[in-house]
Amino acid sequence: MVSARSKRHVDSQLYAELDGYFESPEDAPPRRLLMLRAYLDESGHESKGWMALAGYIGHREQWVDFILKWKAGLGPQRKSLHMTDLRWNRDRTRQLLARLGPIPESCGLEGVFGGVRYQDYEDLVVGTEDEKLLKGYIACMVPMVINVLKGTPQEERIELVFEEQRQYQPFAHMALCMLTIREADSPSWKFTKDGKPRLAKWGWVAKGSTVMTDPADYLAFALREAWTDDTSKKAQWCNPIISSGSGEALGGRMSRERVRRTVKNAQMMMVFQEIHEMVVKLSGKKE
Repeated sequence: MVSARSKRHVDSQLYAELDGYFESPEDAPPRRLLMLRAYLDESGHESKGWMALAGYIGHREQWVDFILKWKAGLGPQRKSLHMTDLRWNRDRTRQLLARLGPIPESCGLEGVFGGVRYQDYEDLVVGTEDEKLLKGYIACMVPMVINVLKGTPQEERIELVFEEQRQYQPFAHMALCMLTIREADSPSWKFTKDGKPRLAKWGWVAKGSTVMTDPADYLAFALREAWTDDTSKKAQWCNPIISSGSGEALGGRMSRERVRRTVKNAQMMMVFQEIHEMVVKLSGKKE
């Protein structure tokens, strides 16, 4: 039997983690919450290799279940999981990842991911004002969010929470705003049947401020390692989060042909036009 004190402690932990989510806008709060994390390269700066943006989406009850199980899996010595802080020469790291990997899907959370390789389309943007904008993060984010909207029920609104990436936040915000604007030919996946934008709200949280970004950190890191070299120790030790559950997820890794087509696509460039103007403004350059 769980004591009243223990129950109060658990309830306070859940409140601290979930405070502010699933609550606003008050007239039509989101039904699902998607926590996201990007992985570029080891140093945190983009390279010509693979970039992964990944996370998990679920309802409130699924996130409550996850928080309790994840904290138990971390053990009493850890408050959260930071993949770049792990010691890869110790077997307890492998054991930790093996223990944590199956937890998100066992709680009903669904994996979401997107991946691009900058070298696949570098020649299309190098030397242009769009080079910074399209250097991985935004080019990866927009198709991934569209896949999430297409792959979830039309009546459900979604809240996006990204782990902090300050250099991209203004551009990501502008791109997401564009996905809430109604036009004459807007596709049905952008809006609920009563006309509300499917994207209810979005925001950013500081690194390490919540365990709810931990599985996104794990999944994004695992995918980038697997895409880079699936025989490496890191890729092998991270495999439990990729291979757990059904093995299915929303999104995908963009092929060279697809990412080049996306970058060149006139409709996609319209989405980026206003962000381009922001890039020019922030850089202090004149058109």
